[in-house]
Amino acid sequence: MKKIIQNRFVYLFLLCFLVMLLAACSKDESLGNKPDQYTEQEEKLNTLTLSVSAVGKNFIEFSWEKITSSHFNPVSYMIYLDGKLVAKDVSITKYSVINLKEDKNYNIMVQAISSSGLKVEKSSTIQTLGGNKDDNMYYKEYKIHTQSRLTNPSIARLLDDGGHLICSYLQHDNIATQDYFKVIVYRTDMQGEILWYRLIADLEYFGKPFEFILSDKKENALLLVGRDLYAIDANKGTLLNEKPITLQTIPTEDYFTAAKFNAQGEIIIGTALGNLLKINKDDYQVVWKRKHSDYPIKAIEFDNAGKIYYCFDNFHNSDIQIQKTDSEGSLLNTFKFDGKYPGYEADHLYLMSSLIKDNDDNFYLWGYDLFYYNLRYFKFDINGKILSKTKQAVNLIPKGAFFDNDNNLVVYGQEDGGGISTYGTINKYDKNLKVLSSKQYPELPMHRFMTVTQNKDNSYNLFFYYQQTWSLNNLNFIYIKTKSNGQLY
Repeated sequence: MKKIIQNRFVYLFLLCFLVMLLAACSKDESLGNKPDQYTEQEEKLNTLTLSVSAVGKNFIEFSWEKITSSHFNPVSYMIYLDGKLVAKDVSITKYSVINLKEDKNYNIMVQAISSSGLKVEKSSTIQTLGGNKDDNMYYKEYKIHTQSRLTNPSIARLLDDGGHLICSYLQHDNIATQDYFKVIVYRTDMQGEILWYRLIADLEYFGKPFEFILSDKKENALLLVGRDLYAIDANKGTLLNEKPITLQTIPTEDYFTAAKFNAQGEIIIGTALGNLLKINKDDYQVVWKRKHSDYPIKAIEFDNAGKIYYCFDNFHNSDIQIQKTDSEGSLLNTFKFDGKYPGYEADHLYLMSSLIKDNDDNFYLWGYDLFYYNLRYFKFDINGKILSKTKQAVNLIPKGAFFDNDNNLVVYGQEDGGGISTYGTINKYDKNLKVLSSKQYPELPMHRFMTVTQNKDNSYNLFFYYQQTWSLNNLNFIYIKTKSNGQLY
């Protein structure tokens, strides 16, 4: 009986196995007869975007986003200028066309081609710089694009040939534009004509000040903005480092506020959080970092022995302070100056913006009273001894100061006249801070100087913006060259 039961289990197992086998075969047969549901997708390329990064009298530099194939096919690029092929099988995403004519429109087209033959393209019409140069032109309005404008702040550095290297912010009027603000660097000749310009994307720079310093030979310039450094060829506008050099040694919330080359060509930098740094001139790496204050460092100078002096943007403190360090940034002394007029006891707040030095190791500090916008100045020696200071009210908010060709001190800034009138002023002092001359420009519409430089013939180059009123709507950046006596033509 037991054997019969075992045999039944065997027969039952074999029967189940045969049923399952027949079902599987039936399923395989149905799958084999079913048509393939997979359809190969059409190859696609992403949209090609074209942007101009630099323009000169005889060149246009442009770039585009990398194009990729949905089928992972290789993609190369063709470059056309006015419909003619100028480069093929390009693998990079940046190109320059050169040997162009000045003041002429050129149509540039970039065509991306997949190895399968699929194409996408984008074209743009760009105008080179230049045009009819008037050697007697003394007034120039800078406007790079129709839908954009140059905005505060702006810095202009005088070059040996009488031209300038200028840095500003470029603002697009259409706020929907992806790059609303960009940093723009451009070079002018001695007539104020733009020779080239270069755009630098805003990497969260807007709202931060920037510094623009030139090497001794003035062949290269260093732009410092945020925590980034850009080295630029001052003659050609070429970026010597394609990507910004970011100083990781300062906090992410910190940023540059002052910079100056020392006698050895090394860069001394001050920041908004009071950090003082020395940067190597060759690889731009941080040599040392020091911190002796929490105030923003506004201006930096050196004495003849290489010691470092710097002033603060310390408008939260009624003391005017100067710190002195050795060449390695170790603190030697802190000088505190009383900004009050003689016999006037109220404590005010002061913003000291400029610090310069003469050949005798005397320092000159310029700024203003934040309550009444009156000029404040000090002359002091390397030990912090005050040699001269402001003794009476002067209606001037200084923007900058420099020694002129006769070694007198030139201070320029903003003066408020009667009513709502605001105009630029240039004061000239001797080394004892006696006023030699004062030149105002109330004949121009309301304006504020950004930078003033002086030519070899003692004429001034004025760079400023008009202030907008109900009767004046001019958002351009203005350049005026004066006569040798400072008068307008």
